[in-house]
Amino acid sequence: MTLRTLITATALITASSAASADFLGVYAGADRWNYDTEGFIRSGGENVDLNNDLGFSDDDDNVYYLAFEHPVPFLPNVKVQQNNLEGSAVGTASQTFTFDGVTFAEGSELTSSYDLTHIDYTLYYELLDNWVNLDLGLTGKDFDGFAEVNYTATTGVVGSRVDLKGTVPTIYGKAQFDLPFTGLKTGAIVNIGEKSGDKLSDIKAYLAYEGESGFGVELGYRTFDVEFDDFDSLASDITFDGFYAGFTLHL
Repeated sequence: MTLRTLITATALITASSAASADFLGVYAGADRWNYDTEGFIRSGGENVDLNNDLGFSDDDDNVYYLAFEHPVPFLPNVKVQQNNLEGSAVGTASQTFTFDGVTFAEGSELTSSYDLTHIDYTLYYELLDNWVNLDLGLTGKDFDGFAEVNYTATTGVVGSRVDLKGTVPTIYGKAQFDLPFTGLKTGAIVNIGEKSGDKLSDIKAYLAYEGESGFGVELGYRTFDVEFDDFDSLASDITFDGFYAGFTLHL
């Protein structure tokens, strides 16, 4: 899902359902997240430090979402969110380690990359909907990415890549407080879950403003912890955290 896709979908909904605006609520947003990266990855050997061995530090990526809310009893609301999360770095190994069957010597110059991009598919219910808003539901965080470590030898590039594909379920919760007559809102969104020892924690707190037209801005802080036990042969304990800023639209 790209920003163009979100804009196109929102425009189609607006054009085709103006008469039913009170029936269907549409929420869309796009964020730019600047985050620090720390922790380790492992695949059949030692813990590989993302900072000291691989050279990762900070990065930034985009997040897009689209949500639909309706007043039909017992049917959940729907939210889909694209979380881009990928990076590459050059570092010097501080230790000798093995990653997915390949040995990397201490002092080797390494080129590494990861792609933990995933899509959140969320079904949720509104428990409160006034100046205090409370949502509760379930999210499936669907990954399709990789982690890769390489070095250059006399015979060429040598390395290993572990592909990641799978879904981790999480509990979804959102609490928001609207400050009357100001357009200002403050809140937090939490996703926490575990599957077969793979744990995820995705939490953000924010301050937002929404104008009468439905357009708004949002500033916040997000922390995403990825603790894989054996997710497609990859173990990890990684934290991505930092501030983000974005635009929102409510129809």
